[in-house]
Amino acid sequence: MNNKFIIRNATIGDIQEVKALLERYHTKNLDDQQKKNGFVTTDMTISQLSQLCDEENGVAIAIDEDTDKIVAILLGASWSFLKPWPMFEYMAKILPDYSFRNSQLNSSESYQYGPICIAEEYRGLGIGENLLDHQRKEFSKKYENVVTFVNVKNSRSYAFHKRNAFEDIGQFEFNGNHYHLMAIGT
Repeated sequence: MNNKFIIRNATIGDIQEVKALLERYHTKNLDDQQKKNGFVTTDMTISQLSQLCDEENGVAIAIDEDTDKIVAILLGASWSFLKPWPMFEYMAKILPDYSFRNSQLNSSESYQYGPICIAEEYRGLGIGENLLDHQRKEFSKKYENVVTFVNVKNSRSYAFHKRNAFEDIGQFEFNGNHYHLMAIGT
């Protein structure tokens, strides 16, 4: 395996492969042992991923130059785009209850980042950091802050976000699950 990757925004032609990677690490498809190595909880259909790609430019991908395969993805979207998902609608509603950089959060100055999903065999190579940098530059044109949530049971994801300067600004509960609310500037 080489360490040469292309980081770019996905096109419609990439969406099938994006969906396959998202499914590979979705919590519904993993047993408890597999979840210890990280998991994603956000689910999107091919149609929703295509819409996210078209309308928000919100699908960043990493491609292994040797295999031409997508090995990592990072989704990001405005709160209005995510309104149909109850979790994100709830998060947008509670944003003003939290502060970041001495300012109250709101949905017009922040976007929802994630999930980030990296194929296990490509972890630890800096791909996640590169995807994050790419997406922050893209979204900085519209937003001041990046907001995400991490399930308290997902210690691998939490460690990644802390290593990348996300601040844990509080916790919340939704649908019987507990989450860290995390933020970083664009």
